[in-house]
Amino acid sequence: MEKKKNQFFRTIAGKSVLFLLINIALFAVFLCTCTAFVCINEDLYGRTEAQYVRDRSESDLYYYVLNDANSLMNGNRSSKDIIPLRITDKSGKVLASTPDFDDVAKAAGTQGEYENAVLYSYKLKIVYNEEGYVEGFFTDYSDDSKVVDATIEAYADPSDYSPFSEFELQVIRLAINLRYLVYPVAIVFILIGIAAFIALMCAAGMRPGKEEAVLGPMGKVPFDVLAAVTLTVTVPLFMFVGAADRYFAAVVFAVALFTFVNSMLGLSVSLAARVKLHMLIKGTLVYKLIRLMIKGILAIPLVWKTILILTGISIVELITVVASDGDQATLVIALIMSKIIFYPFLLYIAFMLKKLKLAGDRLAAGDITYRASTKGLWGDFRKHANNLNAVSDSVTIAVEDRLKSERMKTELITNVSHDIKTPLTSIINYASLMGTADPSDPKMSEYSEVVVRQSEKLKRLIEDLVEASKASTGNLEIEPAPLDCCTFISQTAGEYKEKLDSCNLTLVTSAPEEKVMIMADGRRMMRIYDNLMNNICKYSQPGTRVYLTLETANGKAVTTFKNISVSELNISADELVERFVRGDQSRNTEGNGLGLSIAKSLTELQGGSFDISIDGDLFKVTLVFPLIA
Repeated sequence: MEKKKNQFFRTIAGKSVLFLLINIALFAVFLCTCTAFVCINEDLYGRTEAQYVRDRSESDLYYYVLNDANSLMNGNRSSKDIIPLRITDKSGKVLASTPDFDDVAKAAGTQGEYENAVLYSYKLKIVYNEEGYVEGFFTDYSDDSKVVDATIEAYADPSDYSPFSEFELQVIRLAINLRYLVYPVAIVFILIGIAAFIALMCAAGMRPGKEEAVLGPMGKVPFDVLAAVTLTVTVPLFMFVGAADRYFAAVVFAVALFTFVNSMLGLSVSLAARVKLHMLIKGTLVYKLIRLMIKGILAIPLVWKTILILTGISIVELITVVASDGDQATLVIALIMSKIIFYPFLLYIAFMLKKLKLAGDRLAAGDITYRASTKGLWGDFRKHANNLNAVSDSVTIAVEDRLKSERMKTELITNVSHDIKTPLTSIINYASLMGTADPSDPKMSEYSEVVVRQSEKLKRLIEDLVEASKASTGNLEIEPAPLDCCTFISQTAGEYKEKLDSCNLTLVTSAPEEKVMIMADGRRMMRIYDNLMNNICKYSQPGTRVYLTLETANGKAVTTFKNISVSELNISADELVERFVRGDQSRNTEGNGLGLSIAKSLTELQGGSFDISIDGDLFKVTLVFPLIA
C-alpha cells in the first residue's frame, strides 16, 4: 500500500494534489498571519468588540472636531454643519461657539436626538498666522508665532462617527473570535505545507515505475534562464497592488501572491529534478557561456596567449600611469601591486615547467612506466603532461606488441615446423621402406597409400599457408555480389548434417523468413562457413548442441556459431586466430591451426567483422556484415 502511495505522488494527479495542499496551507497561514497582525496591531487581545469600535469611533471623532473647530474659527462653513462645540481660552473666554451648543448641553443624556450625546473635551493650542487666521490646532507647538492655549468642548454620539462598514464589523468580529485559535491552526497548516513540499520535492522528476529522474519539457531550458523569466513575469504583479483601491488591492495582492507562489513551486520542482540528475550547475546558461569562453581561450595557441597577456598587462600599466597624473607614490604602489600579482603567476608557471621537465627526463632515461602528474597543472601544461603520458602508454603498448610478436613468431616457427615435419618424416620413412622392400611385397601398396596420404596432407598445409598469407595481406581476389545469408544457413545445415551426426552433434539453426541480403563473395563466404563448421566438428563435445543463428540488428546481418568445446579453453580469443594456433595444445587432432585465421581474414576483406568470445567451455564466433537493400 505504501508503495502505491509513493507511485501515486509520481503521477500528474498526485503532484497536482501536493500543489493544491501547499496552496491551501499557504493561504491558511497567510490568513492566520493577517488575523494575528490585525489583532496585535489593533490591540484586540485587551478589548472587546464594543470597546474597540467605540475607541476607533472616538479617535475618528477627534479629527472631525479639530476640522470643525478650524472651520468655525475661520468662518469657512455654516455653524449648522458643524458638530455642536465651544472653544474657550485659558481664562475661560469663549473664542467661538456653535449656536446650538447650550441647547445640546441641556438635552444631552435625555430622550431625543441627543440622548446618546457625550461631552468631549480637548486641551489644545491654537496657532494664528500673521493675517490673524487660525493656522491649526496642535497638542504642542514651539514656534514664535502667536499661540493661544484653548479648550474645545463638543457633544457627539460616537456611534455616528464609526469608521466601519457592516462588512468590516463582521471581519472584526471574526478576528476577535479567532484571535486565540489562529496560532495552533497556523502551526498545523505549516506542518502540512512542509510535508507536502517535501513530498513534492521527492516526487520531482520521477515517473511511475521508473527509478531514474526524468526532466520534463522545461528541462531543456537552462535553469538560470527559467528562474530569470519566472521572476521577471511574477514580481511586477505586486506593483499593481499599490495602484488598486482599498478592497481591490487585497484581491490583486492575493492573485499576485498565488501566481508567485505557484511559479516558485514549479521552479523548485525543476530545481529538485536537476539536482537528482546532477545537472543543476551544468544545465545553466552561465555555466555554458563560461565553459565556451574558457574553451575558446584554451584553443588559442600558447604564443598568442602569452602575447595577449603581456599586452593586457601593458595596457593596465599605461592606464595606471595616465591615471596617476605624475604622482610618484601612486606609481610606486601600482608597481608593487603588479609585482605582487605577476611574480606568483610566473613562479607557478616555473613550477609546472619543472614537473614537465621531470617527466621528460624520466622518459628519456627509459622509464616508460613513469606517469606525469597532472595535479596542479592547467591549460597547455596539463595537455602537454597528458601527451607525455600518451607517449609512455604508446611505448609500453609497442613494447608489449613487440614481445607478443616475437613470442608468436617463435610459436609460429615451432608449430609450422612440427606440422611440416610430421608428414614429411612419414613420407621419407615409407619411401625408404619402399626402396628396400621387394616390389612384390604385399605391404608395398600400404606404404604407397601412406606416402600419398601424407603428401596430400603436406600439399593442403602448403596451400592453406599460401591462402592464409594472401588473405592476411589482402592479395586475394574478391568478387562481391548481392547474397542472401539465409541460403548459407540452409546450405550449411544440409552439407554438414551427416558429418555432425557422425560426431554425435545436434545442429540447431535459426534464421528470418525474409531474405537477409549482404554484399559478399559467395565462394569466399562458403570457405568461411566450411572452416568454422570443420572447427566445430573437430573440437566440440560429443552429445551437445551446435547453434547456427542469423538475425538482423541496427542495419547489420549477424551470424553466430556456438558450440561446447571438448577440452578446456585455456587460451585467449586473440591467440586463437593466430596462424598455426589450435585449441588442441597437444596438436594430436587433424588440422593445422589456419582455419580461424583464414576465416577472419576473408571476413574482413569483404567488409565484415569477425569476433570470437570464450565463456568457460562455450566457444562463440560472430560474423557481422552490413545489410543492403
